[in-house]
Amino acid sequence: MNIFTIGQLAKECGIRTDTIRYYEQLDIIRPEDRSNAGYRLYGTESIRTIKFIRRAKDLGFTLAEIKVLLNLKASQTATCRDMLERTEAKIAEAKENMRHLDHMHDALEKLSEACPGGDMPLSECPILDHLYPET
Repeated sequence: MNIFTIGQLAKECGIRTDTIRYYEQLDIIRPEDRSNAGYRLYGTESIRTIKFIRRAKDLGFTLAEIKVLLNLKASQTATCRDMLERTEAKIAEAKENMRHLDHMHDALEKLSEACPGGDMPLSECPILDHLYPET
């Protein structure tokens, strides 16, 4: 088994050591041992866990949600249904985010179309009027 210090683990995973320390604070990752000098030591499972975290973050899972997923993975009683439920909740969240982004896009398009551009004074800009209305 390969043993890594926190610096070696960070380099191997392409992240910063303070990120690993933060994951430790959240109890998402733990050192597997300590050296005689007290340095944290990690094994290949820590690399797999960090890769899991990165992939889950790429799919939109928060660190709190990732902690739950890792607990499911470690559970002797968790089922595929448990994982599917969390995945479906993330899909619903992504759909809601897409609706919000579509609304934001449409509003920005309308503001953009209303703006004459050019050399008009900024005080005449309808975009600015929308963002900073008179009371």
